[in-house]
Amino acid sequence: MDNQQESLRDIGWLCGIIDGEGTITLRFHRRKNNRPLIKPVVTIINTDRLIIDKILQIYEKLDIPYWITETAGTKRWKTRWTVETSGIRRLKRLLPHIIDHLVGKKQQAQIVQEWIEKRYNAIGNRSYYDDWDYEMVKKIKLLHGHQDKVEESLKILRDYTLNTEK
Repeated sequence: MDNQQESLRDIGWLCGIIDGEGTITLRFHRRKNNRPLIKPVVTIINTDRLIIDKILQIYEKLDIPYWITETAGTKRWKTRWTVETSGIRRLKRLLPHIIDHLVGKKQQAQIVQEWIEKRYNAIGNRSYYDDWDYEMVKKIKLLHGHQDKVEESLKILRDYTLNTEK
């Protein structure tokens, strides 16, 4: 019983950190071959090493892979650490643990989880992104307040898809 309560407490704590200091998104970028890539990502950035260590401890208990990077401080900024989990399979493992406990980032997590489920089930059947993928990216960008980047990103995705389907 104590382990379940401790695990639930840890999950609740982690969700509070993600709600306050994290980002849940569909990251868009171009690969070296210019092909677009949409990647689901959960990122947490913080300047308190004790908080970062607690996040890593919880991720390890949940067997969630992650990357951690350190950005050295300057005269104006403290040293900060970034903990990132990305990719369909990794987030397919993480999101079920946290989605029901999130508050502020719940809608983003639901969109990302829906996108992951559809893409995961379609691997091998559909290599190009379609209008549904574009709409999911648009929803996420709008939730993050990036209205100015929505049309630019969608144009790049659509242009690439149209050019490769010819």
